[in-house]
Amino acid sequence: MSKIISKVIAAVLPERCPYCNKIVRQGDIACKKCKSKFPEINLESYASGCYICYSCFFYEDIFANAIKRFKFYNYPQSAKKLAIPLADTIKKYDVNFDCITYVPMFPKRERQRGYNQSQLLAKEVSKILDIPLEDFLIKIKDNPPQHTMDTKDKKKNVKGVFAVQKKDKLKGKNILIIDDVITSGYTLGECCKLLSKGKARVFCATVCNATKVI
Repeated sequence: MSKIISKVIAAVLPERCPYCNKIVRQGDIACKKCKSKFPEINLESYASGCYICYSCFFYEDIFANAIKRFKFYNYPQSAKKLAIPLADTIKKYDVNFDCITYVPMFPKRERQRGYNQSQLLAKEVSKILDIPLEDFLIKIKDNPPQHTMDTKDKKKNVKGVFAVQKKDKLKGKNILIIDDVITSGYTLGECCKLLSKGKARVFCATVCNATKVI
């Protein structure tokens, strides 16, 4: 793409900070004000089943706004900028991952939204870290969204809603599963459990952590 075309695109469709929506210079992952709020340490929690999960930010303030905009307000372009701190966080694992996968959506809901935000994040992280992306999981039941459920019902709500494909590729592999937010940990835990049954070692990473446990 020529420099002239790039400048025209930048003028018509300027890049925006995913955290506050201000216009930023091309290539910047956030505006200076939002970047100054990035925490110095990563957040560590666990999905159900004791699968470790690293996250970049607490789900609050500008970081919660970024996820809501990305997820519910048709901002798929945020994936590229959100994936950069996520990739940096993943590097802290010091694990040689064989592949990356993601939490799937039920096809009908994905068509309604137009994209799966977790898949977009996983694609971008895959490019940054040069780790193959695999669609190991599919969602076979259209359960109610977890955020609409009481905590006591969330574990039951994800039972039997996912299935594994490409089982022959799982054995002995280090697999990273990506999602946008970890809250109760039941969704990620259910996905991890299914992948672990294929004799894989499974780790989790999310942009935000809503568990408040570190």
